[in-house]
Parts: sequence; structure tokens; C-alpha cells
Amino acid sequence: MKITTEKEAMEAVSQDGWALQDVPPALRTEAVCLSAVNQNGGAFRHVPEALRTEVMCLAAVRQNGGALEHVPEALRTKAVCLAAVGRNGWMLQSVPEALRTEAMCRVAVRRNGGALKHVPEALRTEELCLAAVRRNGWALESVPEALRTEAMCRVAVRQDGWALEAVPEALHKKIKKILEGGKK
Repeated sequence: MKITTEKEAMEAVSQDGWALQDVPPALRTEAVCLSAVNQNGGAFRHVPEALRTEVMCLAAVRQNGGALEHVPEALRTKAVCLAAVGRNGWMLQSVPEALRTEAMCRVAVRRNGGALKHVPEALRTEELCLAAVRRNGWALESVPEALRTEAMCRVAVRQDGWALEAVPEALHKKIKKILEGGKK
């Protein structure tokens, strides 16, 4: 169906945000685009540059955190980035370094333990690392060596046996017994 009016555009994007790509540029109004990103944040990539405001960005990342990848750097505010990582922790990788606060990193890691990889070294505390490996044992590979204690490694390996590969050599045998059902 060829979209020829703003009303048709609104009907199309309210059912499927991706339909924004089929809306002629002249009909991509703020209302149409906002409706599209509210329905599917990924449609943000089809929003005209002139309409990419903080409000539009927030709507997109609240619906789909991955939309942060398409948000212009100048619009990656603390609010936009926090909304994105709150939806998809892995999006911490797209947050400007200066905005990666302890609180934002905690939100990201609780959503996706693997996001620890994108947490600045100075913010990788024992508490944050433990939260990460509880969610994703493989996050152990991003835990600073000094924090890879027996307890931390035990949690990681119980969550994901493959995390054994990131266990320090000195603890390897002891932790491996956990996988074999031995001494806990």
C-alpha cells in the first residue's frame, strides 16, 4: 500500500513502527515519527535529522535500548543513555565515557552482566563485578585480576561452567572441583 496522507502514515506506523521507512519524507512529521518510535524504537533510524530531538531519542530508547546506536553523539545525554541501558545493559558500549557513572554502570550490569566489559576500570568494584558474574559467569573475564577471588570465581563458574577459562591458574583446580560436583 502506498502511503499518501499523514493519516495513512499514522495508521501504518501505529501498527508497525518499521513502516516509517515506507512513509514518504514529506509525510514524516514529528507526530508520525514519534508514533513510529513509540511502537518500535528501531524505527528511529528512519527519523529525519531535523526531528531528532532529545524527546524523540528518549521515546526510541525507552522502547528499544538498541536505538541508542542511532542517536547522534550530541543527543546522547545522561537521561537518554540511562534510559537506553535501563532497557538494554549492553548499550553501555554506546554511552560516551564521560557519562558512564557508577550508577549507570550498575544499571547496565544488572540488565546484562556482560556489560562489565564496557565499565571503566576505576568503577569495577567487587560489588559491581559480583553483580555481573551472577548475571553472566563469562563476565569474569572482565573482572580485574585482583578481584578474581575464590568466592567470585565460584559464583561465576556456577552460573556458567565455561567461566572456568577466566579463573586464575592458582584457583583453577579448586574451582574445577565445583564443576565436577566435588567440594563446594
